[in-house]
Order: sequence, then structure tokens, then C-alpha cells
Amino acid sequence: METSQFSFRNRLLLLWDEFGEAAVGVAMFCALALGLLIPAMMRQADPVVGTQLVRGIVEYSTTMPLNPKIAVGQGFHYRYEVRLADTAELVFVDGELDAPRMIGSEVSIERQHHKHGADTYRLPNG
Repeated sequence: METSQFSFRNRLLLLWDEFGEAAVGVAMFCALALGLLIPAMMRQADPVVGTQLVRGIVEYSTTMPLNPKIAVGQGFHYRYEVRLADTAELVFVDGELDAPRMIGSEVSIERQHHKHGADTYRLPNG
């Protein structure tokens, strides 16, 4: 059997000429599939494993979002800066509009410990 006289470079050029558009399409499809899978993979389960009731003092409050055009479909809420009584750290807590807290008032908030070590805070209902 006789080998062809085409160099490797020429073979690649022939393959690109024949299947180039299909290769670009396959690459775009793979990129789109990866783009859709990445957010799902980043949202790994991080359940709450423990809660603790802590007290703090409201230092600042503002309505969120700051731009009213962003609030369409979501509604407004308060964002409080609360200085914790036990650790003196400053945390952000979101609250509903129907129960505003005054600056300087003492509030109890719930610290939620997550599986991967993160702590989040929320105002308990009621």
C-alpha cells in the first residue's frame, strides 16, 4: 500500500476546509452547554445546620433597592446595619417594610450557621 504525499499540515488544512464549520458549531454548542451548567454546579447544597438568637443595635437603615426601577416585581425592603452585642461586628440584615426598626433600637436577630462555615443573619418573624 502506498502512502499519500500530503504533509501533515496539508492534511489539517483539508480537514479544516471540509469540517471547519461543523467544528465551530460543535465548539459553540459545548460552550453554551457549559455556560448553562456552571451556575447549577456553583449552587451546591449549603444547608443551615444550626441557629442562634443574638442581640444587636441598629446603626443604619435604608430602603432597598436604591433604584426604584430595579424593584419592579420584587418590592422594597429595609436593609439594616446591626452591630452585634456579643462580638461587636457589623452585619447586614434585611427586613420587611411593615415592621421598621429605629436607628439605635435593640433588635434580636437569628444567626444561621451553614454546613460550609458561612454565617447569615435574618430578622425572625414576629
